[in-house]
Amino acid sequence: MPEVSLYLPEDIQQRVAEAARVHRMTEEDYMRDAIRRALVEEALAERPRPRLPVFELGGETLTAERVDEILTEGFGEDGLV
Repeated sequence: MPEVSLYLPEDIQQRVAEAARVHRMTEEDYMRDAIRRALVEEALAERPRPRLPVFELGGETLTAERVDEILTEGFGEDGLV
């Protein structure tokens, strides 16, 4: 593994040291883990979010978009409510 030097402000270094102690990790392992988590979070944030409708249904409106309408149309008609 290549070695990297990192200069941190004293307050951040102290917070890293405390967090590493709490998690029972070395400071180096804690920082590696924090960088890994930040990179994963960044990659997830870059993914485009799906927009409705997710699938083309030939012009039909998806049930999820009509949930309130569907519920009010037939709610309680089966006698179970």
